Amino acid sequence: MECNKEQKEAIMHRDGPAMVLAGPGAGKTYVITNRVKALIDEYGVKPEQILVVTFSKAAAVEMKERFEMMTGGRRLPVRFGTFHSVFFQILRLAYHYEVKDIATPALKYRFLEETLNETGYEVDDKKEFLSDIEKEISRVKGEGIEIDCYFSSACSAEIFQKMYRGYQEKLQRHRCLDFDDMVVYTYQLLKEREDIRRRWQAQFRYLLIDEFQDINRLQYETVCMLAEPENNLFIVGDDDQSIYGFRGAKPGIMLSFPKRFPDTKQIVLGVNYRCSDEIMKAAERLIGKNNERYEKHIVANKGKEQPVHMKKCENLPDEAEKIVAQIQMYQKEGIAYQEMAVLFRTNMQMRLLAGKLMEHGVPFTMRENLPNLFDTWMAKDIMCYLQLALGNRSREKFLKIANRPVRYLSRTAFTESEVSFDKLRAYYAVKNQEWMEERIWNFEYDLKNLASLSPYAAIHFIRKGIGYDEFLKTYADERNVNADDWFDVLDEMQEMARDKKSIPEFLSFVENYGDTLEEIRQEQKKQQVKEEPGVSLMTMHASKGLEFPVVFVPTLNEDIVPYRKAVQEGNLEEERRMLYVAMTRAKTYLHLSFVKERFHKEAEPSPFLYEISPALKNKINKKRGR
Repeated sequence: MECNKEQKEAIMHRDGPAMVLAGPGAGKTYVITNRVKALIDEYGVKPEQILVVTFSKAAAVEMKERFEMMTGGRRLPVRFGTFHSVFFQILRLAYHYEVKDIATPALKYRFLEETLNETGYEVDDKKEFLSDIEKEISRVKGEGIEIDCYFSSACSAEIFQKMYRGYQEKLQRHRCLDFDDMVVYTYQLLKEREDIRRRWQAQFRYLLIDEFQDINRLQYETVCMLAEPENNLFIVGDDDQSIYGFRGAKPGIMLSFPKRFPDTKQIVLGVNYRCSDEIMKAAERLIGKNNERYEKHIVANKGKEQPVHMKKCENLPDEAEKIVAQIQMYQKEGIAYQEMAVLFRTNMQMRLLAGKLMEHGVPFTMRENLPNLFDTWMAKDIMCYLQLALGNRSREKFLKIANRPVRYLSRTAFTESEVSFDKLRAYYAVKNQEWMEERIWNFEYDLKNLASLSPYAAIHFIRKGIGYDEFLKTYADERNVNADDWFDVLDEMQEMARDKKSIPEFLSFVENYGDTLEEIRQEQKKQQVKEEPGVSLMTMHASKGLEFPVVFVPTLNEDIVPYRKAVQEGNLEEERRMLYVAMTRAKTYLHLSFVKERFHKEAEPSPFLYEISPALKNKINKKRGR
């Protein structure tokens, strides 16, 4: 490959800080590996004094292999590694840590679970809660936030502080550290021990950082210390592809780099070697609406090819059918299944298309497991109501939903394994609480009423008539969390019940649903064993760094893209960057689609679609007679 002017300028940069803004498909790996070669061959830098840092082990291995191919297989001692592998090397020499001291996911979960039990805090879905807490602890560490100043979205500040301190105490007691501790401890070590800091500064005189837009504050501060005093810090990234805000990565870090290093050489790799001209122009119209970014113009090297396809679908099943039909058409035209990808905002959206692909015998692969909707605690609550409506009188099921919504029913009133409404009323009659007897009559009447309804109507009655939705709102407010995702689960659950004629039929469907997901997982395993390639289904996050000749981005509707929760949290620009990343995975064919209705409710197109195609808004308004 012959390099362009900007690539050559970056490759031949000698000393001092440099920031390379590399748009999608701009050949950043080519630039990094060739710069390493130039430092050695052209400028006489010792290979062992060069450190190349990436964010994933796979990226580090790929870069090392490419470099070795360029040098004719010479195994030069250039250090290629992830942040964690480099920082662990520093800690191992300073504190004699071993690999066995790194906390496994199972051990971290155990420590968090033990800490939760110690707090006495009750949660409905322990696994989900601990997963959320683990992510928040990671963010607090990565951004160097004081826990007294952190407001959790999973629980109260007091509970979060107890969870954080309890978890850390257990790690330290067992002389363990997690991946975030590697960054924290390395930062503290280099800051406090000048002798150790100088040793590593002398070891690594030239630092090259890949995917710099994904760096968090503590990683950045640590890297800056390592680069001193020569500041031979060569960073490569794209602020427009910063999509890991939940890990503490912010484009602001990259934007502030020239302020920290005033003599920074800035280079823009403005030629895209991946996408067609139409795809790149559409993506630029979108990302140009962001304010927090470097202004840049990316030109496609390929020239004009296919237009960006934008399709309106009636509903989600119609959209899935249209995508499958288009995939089959491309395959008949000679495009292999593995050259196509469908990118979703969340993994919950994949279920419908995965089922349709199986129906049509189209092979596919998934990077993420499909979550079971009915494993969520709010879905289990609805199932309890339906089972009680059919006559189940299990004490366990009554206790689960007795006060959802609040009925002021005491656990002590449920004395037997099988619940009797007559005995419940008698319990409160002895206490002269006639108002409670009335509540129990109403409870019994509601269950009898449910039994006569279709599954769809029954779930609607539980939510609106009995007041389960109101309970969820109150429950969320008390815990300072957002209930929108919970309502999405119930909306989808209710929609899945629409074509079921009776509650027993729906309960049977739910029971078999887990088997269906397992069937999909087994199908995936078979394809892996056979090495049978298929269409890639993945989230936008997982697609970063990949490319495909054909890309579908479905359900571009308001509240999905941009994701409602992200908008509420003020992350609109990151949502725009995420769609930009998804669009620029496509080499030749890009299909964007939206639906007219979701769950039998009118759905608005994503506002991002209007930014991509300003004519679309006029077209839609015209059809609506506005």
